[in-house]
Amino acid sequence: MSRPVLTLELPDDVYERVRRAAKGMNQPVEKALVNIVRAATPSLEKVPAEYRAELEAMEDLGAEELLRIARSRPTPATQRRLERLLDKNQSGTLSDRERQALVTLRADGDRRMLQRSYAALLLKYRGIPVPSLEDL
Repeated sequence: MSRPVLTLELPDDVYERVRRAAKGMNQPVEKALVNIVRAATPSLEKVPAEYRAELEAMEDLGAEELLRIARSRPTPATQRRLERLLDKNQSGTLSDRERQALVTLRADGDRRMLQRSYAALLLKYRGIPVPSLEDL
């Protein structure tokens, strides 16, 4: 499989930064630039496969929608239910039905956190200020 080839004109100051980085990495400029781009761009390779398509779709969203996702929270009722189930789990009094509900709520929470994190990453990558933790 052949690799895409890109001819790119860089401003002098950017080239100089890449050249210095390549020297420090003891690599050719081309290889250093590939590593710099890899480090600077979002990657989903370590994300579980079942979440990738959903996160990839987020890459097409505008800033307002990404901000909405980044700020999203579970409803107060969902949060209260989760806390009650966690308390019952701690005391060892969960029924099988409640245990399944807790598993589902935790999975939903994990999925929401992944979405929120990726939305914040995409915003930052696009140069849009990411809300502080207090604002999220």
